[in-house]
Amino acid sequence: MDHKAFRQLLKRYLDNSCTDDERQIIDQWYELLDNENVDLNEREMDEVESRLWNKLQLASREKATVLPIKKRSVFSWKYAAAACLLGLVLFSGMLWFRSNAKVPAPGTLVAAKVTAGFLERANTGHTPEVVQLEDGSTVTIYPGSKLAFPKHFAPGKREVYLEGEAFFKVSKNPGRPFFVYNNNIVTQVLGTSFDIRGKNGQVEVAVKTGRVAVYENKEQLSLDEVQQKSNGVIITPNQKVTYYQEERHFITSIVDQPVPVPKESKKEEANFLYNETPLYKVLADLENTYELEIVLENEKLRNCLFTGDLTGQTLFNKLEGICLVFNATYEIKGTKILLKAAKECP
Repeated sequence: MDHKAFRQLLKRYLDNSCTDDERQIIDQWYELLDNENVDLNEREMDEVESRLWNKLQLASREKATVLPIKKRSVFSWKYAAAACLLGLVLFSGMLWFRSNAKVPAPGTLVAAKVTAGFLERANTGHTPEVVQLEDGSTVTIYPGSKLAFPKHFAPGKREVYLEGEAFFKVSKNPGRPFFVYNNNIVTQVLGTSFDIRGKNGQVEVAVKTGRVAVYENKEQLSLDEVQQKSNGVIITPNQKVTYYQEERHFITSIVDQPVPVPKESKKEEANFLYNETPLYKVLADLENTYELEIVLENEKLRNCLFTGDLTGQTLFNKLEGICLVFNATYEIKGTKILLKAAKECP
């Protein structure tokens, strides 16, 4: 533990924010001052901290000096105290670093799993690379990214570890859920396709098909089951969640470019040609196609008639066409779209 860490530990002691173990250690350090008349408060902080630090440094040096002496039957009490103090210094340093531990550096999970025997695929090129996993799932690894995966998945679950960005298309297998570990978050799916991208201290998961759960990695952040479940989200097609690693919170929203969600019963794009069709039916078509909720602010507009051809346009262009007819606007509110229109039909 360096001098700065030592001083911060003393400040936590004064603020009554240290742990019981840290408090016990500091109390024992205080006894080093040989019953000197001192008061460990803010006013005398600098003086006491300096004297105590010097005592600890001296004790550490004395411990190093006494190590070769093995024939003496009786230790000087000072040497014994020095040995004890060195242990206290090391133990307190461990406590301080544990309580002030930062988020593990990106890539440590992948490196650790490769060391443990996982296979690694690193994309050092300039174009995406596709990896097919044992279960038939495919992972498109973007340039500069790495994936660690086992040669054979465990019987009850499938786990891979990502550093960087990738697109996953996971084969359906309800009996073997699929987990993607990326720094401090876990993405859990049964069978779906989704993107994971990380940049500037953020990790973004965007769903194309299916449903995924995204939550914090309890192993990385030392969370219990309750803490893990309380900080996570479930997202569905055309939704995304952004995890802010520094603040440790999730924000859900709609993907930048929503696309029609594939339907097994429909192989072709839906027809968006309307002739005096009630607005609620038009909005229902959009909801079914993109699997997003559209909220009409004024229910009196439900039966207003819409005429136009929206086929082949993006979702947002479709919405702009509807807004143009009804003199309206739309806003994205989290994972919903709010349509704000005039009070009466045009």
